[in-house]
Amino acid sequence: MKVRRKKSKSLKILKSVVLVLFLSLLFVPDNINRSVIAGIALAGILGSLLFLIVPRLPRIPSPALKRKSAYSSGNPDGITDMETLLWRQISYQITGKLKSAYPDATWEFTKEPNVDSLLNGNALRIRTFHTKEYNFAEVRLDRYGELVLSMMTIESLKPKSEPAGTDSIGQVDPQSWYTLIGKPLLSNLIGDLQARGHQKLFISENGEIFIKNGDSKEIKGTFEHFPPQNYWAALTDIFIRDELNAKENEGTLELSWM
Repeated sequence: MKVRRKKSKSLKILKSVVLVLFLSLLFVPDNINRSVIAGIALAGILGSLLFLIVPRLPRIPSPALKRKSAYSSGNPDGITDMETLLWRQISYQITGKLKSAYPDATWEFTKEPNVDSLLNGNALRIRTFHTKEYNFAEVRLDRYGELVLSMMTIESLKPKSEPAGTDSIGQVDPQSWYTLIGKPLLSNLIGDLQARGHQKLFISENGEIFIKNGDSKEIKGTFEHFPPQNYWAALTDIFIRDELNAKENEGTLELSWM
């Protein structure tokens, strides 16, 4: 009702303006240039029309207004990063699928996830915990957009009696050990330590991973089947290729990432 009244009032104003300008054009004295008056009248009519048309045009909110509305629309988290929101929803789906089979299951990405890779159909690998004989899984989207989870067990293909990363004559393959055992654990551990301000860790001969707090050491984990010291030179080269600084230091292997 209010809109109709406003529209009727606006039309009346426009008619009055047009009428006044038209009468001014008819009764203007002869000594005044009529073309000038006609131009003024035409400008007045066009201005009146724009006055009615402009309010009806759709308004495009500015980016700043959009950001403001995202924070003030009842969203307590104020999430505006759509990729962050997307990964959160994907993570909930992964957790739901894992817990449907393993109620105590938890998991971590083995490396920083890439949403473009997932949308292109590529598989992302995650490290799983409390999932019985499985320790990894691959996550991908099928052709229908459904999230598919494939459980995996990654271990050495050597016989159980032999340590991982060794061949039949007892030699160690540092690259195989790092790919199968070292990197998955190290990636998660370094990410956690770096987030809390640490810049290095140490690995002892028995595979213990620790950081130093003054004169004391704080153990953060243990590598299984850690290669003996005579393989550390080769292992150091592998760490360096993976963008880590590595060196031997008083019977330990020191890794740093800054």
